[in-house]
Amino acid sequence: MTVKEPTEVAHHTWTQQTFMFLCLLGLFWLPLNSMDLALAAGDAVGTATNAIGGFIVVRTDGIEEQLEGKGALPLFEGDVLRTDGSSQAMIEFNNGIKVALNENTMFTILSRWEKDKGYTRVLRLKHGEVWVDTQGGPKPLEIETPVATAAVKGTEFDLLVSPDGQSTLTVISGVVEFGTAFGTCPIKTSKISYGNRGKKCTKPQPTNVSPTIAWTQGIRQ
Repeated sequence: MTVKEPTEVAHHTWTQQTFMFLCLLGLFWLPLNSMDLALAAGDAVGTATNAIGGFIVVRTDGIEEQLEGKGALPLFEGDVLRTDGSSQAMIEFNNGIKVALNENTMFTILSRWEKDKGYTRVLRLKHGEVWVDTQGGPKPLEIETPVATAAVKGTEFDLLVSPDGQSTLTVISGVVEFGTAFGTCPIKTSKISYGNRGKKCTKPQPTNVSPTIAWTQGIRQ
């Protein structure tokens, strides 16, 4: 029988204790680190502040949350926002962009990162109507519709998407780059333009913007 020297036994015991300590430390650190990463990845990008009727937010896991009246419902990237035939809603992003949803509106909150431009908030508007205010400094935003894209930095406008995808842009103030796959048109204050499938956006025409945004009066209060 081989008898281990006392120093060898002590070294073996210390090695086992050290290994167990490192394992326990790793088990303790991993949940905390994972939690920190999850919180960082799941920070709210905005808030729903007011709703008339039933306003629904569908999370990425399929869970639905609803806001009625004034409140502070947090919004996250990937959320789908939806109003029905008798509801409207008002949201505000963390950078100050305000968006109102008219009846029968649905869009998804997304973003795009570019090395030279940083993050741009992207709203993928499936159907319905939104009023947007990005004034008060440069705030990159794009709204994608089935046939067109509206790219803005500091402006106020209304965008209506019909069931067939036709997109009607009305600029209240500022300039919006309104484009389809066939070209882009800069639309300026008090001008209207239409985006249709398979065509370039129409030449901007003067318009009375007041009737176009009359629907926002109640939800903006």
